[in-house]
Order: sequence, then C-alpha cells, then structure tokens
Amino acid sequence: MTAAACALAGAVSEETLAAHGFTRPTDAHRAARCAELWAVETRRRAARAALDRHQDQEATR
Repeated sequence: MTAAACALAGAVSEETLAAHGFTRPTDAHRAARCAELWAVETRRRAARAALDRHQDQEATR
C-alpha cells in the first residue's frame, strides 16, 4: 500500500467499511476502493455533524 492510500483507507471508519462489505482498510485498498470509501466517509461525517448542529439548535430553543 502506498502512503497516500494508507492515509485514505485508514481514515475510513469501521461502520463505513462494513456497510460496503469490508472488514479491514487494507481490503478496501486492495479492491481499489479506498478513495471511494474515503469520500463516503467524508459525506457521512458531514451529515452527522449537520444533524448534531441541528439538534443543538433545537435544544437551545
């Protein structure tokens, strides 16, 4: 694995890996899907952060 691929695959959560049928980041890299899964992970984190912000706004009302 290259250093860049390790960084991408290593940044993917177990939740995202499992949702796409992988158990380890190296498996995702070997299947040439580490960049795709990193993009999915980034969107998942952004969506979760947006939900958290919305919940915080509702709690302060």
